[in-house]
Amino acid sequence: MFGLIFFQSSSNNAGGSGVVPVHGPGERDRDREPTPEDRQRARDRRDIQLFLSGEDMGFEDLMNRYRLRAYATALSLTGNHDDAMDAVQKAFINVHRTLDRFRLDEPFFPWLYRIVRNAALNQKRNEGRHRGDVPLEWVRKGDERPDPLRQTELEDLRRRIWTRLNELPAEQREVFVLYHFQGLKYRQIADVLRIPVGTVMSRLHAARLQLRSACGLEDES
Repeated sequence: MFGLIFFQSSSNNAGGSGVVPVHGPGERDRDREPTPEDRQRARDRRDIQLFLSGEDMGFEDLMNRYRLRAYATALSLTGNHDDAMDAVQKAFINVHRTLDRFRLDEPFFPWLYRIVRNAALNQKRNEGRHRGDVPLEWVRKGDERPDPLRQTELEDLRRRIWTRLNELPAEQREVFVLYHFQGLKYRQIADVLRIPVGTVMSRLHAARLQLRSACGLEDES
């Protein structure tokens, strides 16, 4: 059941057959087919370079591409819509001011995540606002159209999981959201949070066990 709700992007490299070419230094990376991650990083670099050259459209395109992921991050840490929106706004202002410090040879989202995370934690610490309704659009797969009954069942399960997710310890919740909602791999999560990979795996496992038990799901391991 978890596979129907928590999805992540993955890339498969298809190799050719026949004569294996001999590659010189650096030629293998140039010759291989670009992955979705490669294309994403290329778009990010293009937009960042446009912004740094004085074109505001580059920054707008970059933030539009990541605004839902930023909001999902902030929401998972603050627990309510208003604080999440405020945190994202503050984070984007910070990004606008410091984007010239970003290293273009690195992926953009882990850098953005740290900024959004800090803004969200500060927002949660400094603000005592009401808990609003939790939008669920950011956990839907827009290309899937299940039948109405199935859709209703999934929506109900998402809401139950989100409610229970907020009851998890903050460390487990953050790892769970990064893996299942943001699609980061173990090593990327470890780098972002500056913790060992083993700690990532243990927190994720503990979060899954608690959610399965709380939501009445069967253990699929």
